[in-house]
Amino acid sequence: MAYERFSPAGYLREVIDHVWLVDSGVLPEVRREILIPNGRAGLAVALGDAGTRHDPVSGAEWPNAASVFGIMTRPQVIGQVGVSSYAGVEFTPWGLAALGLPALVDEVRQLADWVGRETTAGLVAELRSEPFGQARADRLAGFLAARMTTAAAPPIVAEAVRAIDELRGQVAVADVVRRCATSYSTLYRVFRQNVGIGPKQYAEIIRYYHFVGGLLGGPADAAATLSALHGYYDQAHAARDFKRYTGVSATSFLAVQNGIAALMHGRSVQDAADPDA
Repeated sequence: MAYERFSPAGYLREVIDHVWLVDSGVLPEVRREILIPNGRAGLAVALGDAGTRHDPVSGAEWPNAASVFGIMTRPQVIGQVGVSSYAGVEFTPWGLAALGLPALVDEVRQLADWVGRETTAGLVAELRSEPFGQARADRLAGFLAARMTTAAAPPIVAEAVRAIDELRGQVAVADVVRRCATSYSTLYRVFRQNVGIGPKQYAEIIRYYHFVGGLLGGPADAAATLSALHGYYDQAHAARDFKRYTGVSATSFLAVQNGIAALMHGRSVQDAADPDA
């Protein structure tokens, strides 16, 4: 599987965290993987055979053809068969608001519903015309740049996200409030308006995201140590959050295909399969 990330131009970094590209060989049968929450909204455009995104909680399923999706507070399962080739974007937590879109928490919206079928088809054709690499990433970033309504998040939101991300979610909201020099009610209102969830829930997701990253980078029996390192009360608390955000136990998660989870954490699929990596 070929996977690369690309940083956007400076003026886009307030809205786009990175652009990503994936190409893999033909999958003869359906491959399913757990997509874990990471506190970011995103966009994915299929340049090969479109897969699916499934919400195991609500039972809803969407085509993963050309879609925009909000921050997830629970897992989704992606399914893929045939030619797997995608171009996508991971937004900053407030990225959808900067594009004039609603937060879409735990929701997926087809790109055609936003920009129209003809424009979507044109984007797919343009991306396919570019080789895998920087030119394709730049083409997608440029498409989004033309649709930005504002490039900057409210300072309170940007500072709160920075405070939570720097400490990997291990911070009390009261400390975030003090750092932002505001009141809890103001922080909650502005944060939720721009991100779609409150700062406490965002911190829980970020803490969990880094917890899973640690599991992917170490042996399965590291769960107890990681639970302490990542601020959980005990291993049982960590296990409950793990089930909440993935729908399965840590042991089951590590036993199934988790290539996408590994890529989200900047690790190769081979690394994720190798406990000594």
